[in-house]
Amino acid sequence: MSAAANPLELQAATAVLVGTGALGAAFARALLERPQTDKLFILHRGEAPTLADPRVHCVAFDALRADTVANAARTVAGHCDRIHLLINTVGMLHSSCQRPEKRLADLQPDNLLRSLTLNAALLPLLAQAFSRALRHEEPAILASLSARVGSLEDNKLGGWYSYRAAKAAHNMLLLSLAREWRVSHRNTMLLALHPGTVRSRLSEPFISANYPNRVLAPRESADALLQVMAACRAADSGSFLDWRGEHIPW
Repeated sequence: MSAAANPLELQAATAVLVGTGALGAAFARALLERPQTDKLFILHRGEAPTLADPRVHCVAFDALRADTVANAARTVAGHCDRIHLLINTVGMLHSSCQRPEKRLADLQPDNLLRSLTLNAALLPLLAQAFSRALRHEEPAILASLSARVGSLEDNKLGGWYSYRAAKAAHNMLLLSLAREWRVSHRNTMLLALHPGTVRSRLSEPFISANYPNRVLAPRESADALLQVMAACRAADSGSFLDWRGEHIPW
């Protein structure tokens, strides 16, 4: 294993960033400000982000299609044989035709399945596709954005059936993967990360003037989460952490 205990301590690290929303864009800028970032692959849907940096490689994919996830991993493998940091920022709380359910009567099967696909099922697909690139003698992290509302113990209000269920499923998938990979990928940490309430299209409809919690700018959250990741060690694999580095109960 490398003398470094964390991929963010390496002198040259290859990163894969999945998603180009508010947090994805903030992570991209933060990683590119690090001279240690040797290559940054950005998996995106739709128009490619415009980042004038030779280290950036944009790869198109569709989070709703497993074949495009595998194709994206093959494209990345054509440029490098290992990655040190994979951050999944893809998530969906609402859309033009879907809102968080306030009561059981609002739950629609199609909306539940779409939420599970985007908020949970993408994680194991990424792990499968990038498994070989994450299995090496240097430290690596697979971090995936979760949400505090996915905590079973923290659910005091109910509602938001699809999103809560999907994030809880995401957390179980990540924890099971961490248990498996501690043998097969012993240098790779897996982390479920809650970014806080971030001002973005995802959260904007739910932030009122009297919103009780702190609202973070995307870059503030991304920087904080990178600090959390940098402080983690092998024993932390399988943890559910918030942007302050505090453990969230499953």
